Amino acid sequence: MTDLIDLVQLQEINDSIIHLFEITLPNLTVVRLVSGTDEGIQNLFFPQNTIDTNNSNKYTAHEYYALPIIIDGIEFSASGPMARPTLTMANIPALARTLVSNNDGLRDEVTLKNTLDAEGIEKNRDLLGSRVLIRTTLKKYTFTELQRSAGFIEDEPPIEFPIQSYIIDRVSDENELLVSFELASPLDIEGVVVPGRVIVGKYCPWKYQGYKVYIEGGCDWPANSNGRYYDVDDEVITKDISTIATYAATNTYSIGNKVKTIESGWTRIWEARKAVPTNRSPTVNGSFWRRIDVCSKTVRGCKIRFQGNSADDTLDTSTSLPFGGFPGTKKFK
Repeated sequence: MTDLIDLVQLQEINDSIIHLFEITLPNLTVVRLVSGTDEGIQNLFFPQNTIDTNNSNKYTAHEYYALPIIIDGIEFSASGPMARPTLTMANIPALARTLVSNNDGLRDEVTLKNTLDAEGIEKNRDLLGSRVLIRTTLKKYTFTELQRSAGFIEDEPPIEFPIQSYIIDRVSDENELLVSFELASPLDIEGVVVPGRVIVGKYCPWKYQGYKVYIEGGCDWPANSNGRYYDVDDEVITKDISTIATYAATNTYSIGNKVKTIESGWTRIWEARKAVPTNRSPTVNGSFWRRIDVCSKTVRGCKIRFQGNSADDTLDTSTSLPFGGFPGTKKFK
């Protein structure tokens, strides 16, 4: 880091600044990108601050795909709202309709498209919520595949400026070639209101099963749902959980298939949104699965869960409800 500071303080740096982008998809897969260099489109390697004990204790290096990508609007200020930079990159889902894996410089876009397809990312909006890490360094501290094969490998730790982190907040523009995302800082508290809890009469704001599962919120519906599982419309999914198969990573699933997952006694039921390949767990692959045993957030939904039974539609009104809304409120003009 000291060497880097000394270099940038010179009147003439004699080297180009490189931005390396690490995009963590919603299902935790990491995609690494770098803008094409002046010498042509080529991938770059950059060491990480970890030691690879299986490679003569060299520093682990990651490969960054060279693609059209740029970030604009990064600002730092001690006052006012936080900056919301714009990340512009190749519109991979659109370009991939005509891409082929050849030697014209587009092969990395095909590789990236295959990665996105494998993770269920079909359109740019599926990237919302992804975390973007921006590493900034000088080109001299990166190396190409040719340099790597010639022995220019990870002997030194990474030399870089402080890492910046953002969240993909929305799609601000897109066309056949490019897509622009508006980024937000993880520390950005826009949208937070005072008081922290808003008075809403009709719907419950508690996190479903929050008290029993997350140790937060007021909903103490048990993690095993008392054996009765309901959907968002308060319809019974099953009263016998054994009739729903447990998810298996080695299996493939068709759209509409239902599975269950069990973690620390917490049972959840999932339905396939689309054809699901192997190794796409429902708990981390929201592009393929949706959880269906969820609450309607209404008083009725609260009643059938806490006051209902497995035999009929009668309710035990002696049991109090942990409903987090304010049904006694009414809007007056």
